[in-house]
Amino acid sequence: MREKRFSDKVSFTQAWERGREEFKSRISRHEGSIMLIATKEVISIPPTMSIKGAADTIVRYNVRRLPVVDPGTNRLVGIIGSSDIIEFLGGGEKYRIIEKKHKGNFLSAINDSVKEIMVTDVVTVSTEDSIEDALEKILSTRIGGIVIVDDENRVKGIVTERDFVFLLADKITNKKVEDYMTKNVIVASPTMTLGDAAKIMVRNSFRRLPVVYQGELVGIITTRNIIRFIGKNEVFNKIVLNNIAEVLDTKIEEIMSKEVATVTEDRDLGEVAKIMEESGVGTVCVVEGGKLVGILTERDIVRAIGE
Repeated sequence: MREKRFSDKVSFTQAWERGREEFKSRISRHEGSIMLIATKEVISIPPTMSIKGAADTIVRYNVRRLPVVDPGTNRLVGIIGSSDIIEFLGGGEKYRIIEKKHKGNFLSAINDSVKEIMVTDVVTVSTEDSIEDALEKILSTRIGGIVIVDDENRVKGIVTERDFVFLLADKITNKKVEDYMTKNVIVASPTMTLGDAAKIMVRNSFRRLPVVYQGELVGIITTRNIIRFIGKNEVFNKIVLNNIAEVLDTKIEEIMSKEVATVTEDRDLGEVAKIMEESGVGTVCVVEGGKLVGILTERDIVRAIGE
């Protein structure tokens, strides 16, 4: 569960400024400045947990990724995120596990252990690193969250794109949405299947797709929607023959979010960061006259911070 680390926006900004100074001086040898904005109470799981159990945990604690640790030593052995589960369900290479090992048996597949699909080459930073160190690593790897470890590879925290976005919330940046948004947006239709949406997400490293019908924005499908579909057991209403195809044929209009955070392209990034913070979303759709003209994500704002 994410803890509230600062009492107000001023103290958060002051923490950022202290981080910049520490980056220059490199005087911190114990708990570096990255720990000022990191989540220290990290939800982790053992490698023996089932994939269904991981989805349940992601939904319960409202997180996007889970460090996988050895239960005896608390040392990091992997990480599993929403995108890994989406890839497993039909979006990419990990789907072959269902096809080959489980012969398309959905229940058998989701009760397999997370060690089958977790990422073992985990991108990390040290507790001694600065805020800038983590920012540079997030930008260079295009990974949305980085685990913080000590000298013995034990998990001590996690820092995400969202932590950096909150640095700008409600501040005037003089940077406009139109300069950072993606204009050529790949969209889904309400009748697109979950399987097809998953393939698009994995192929393009997306975490969401705006849903458009007859030129109008009608919703958004995210990895969180899909994980909630599994984690809250709604998926079992679709299963008759226990075949993965029954799940993948689900229309995304059945699980998408119909309320979408929207902004216009002339808004300041600080205003958008505040909207993201208050609404708990990682994306806003950019609209003009009810028409979708772009999309702005947490990653886009982090890119602006890194300039």
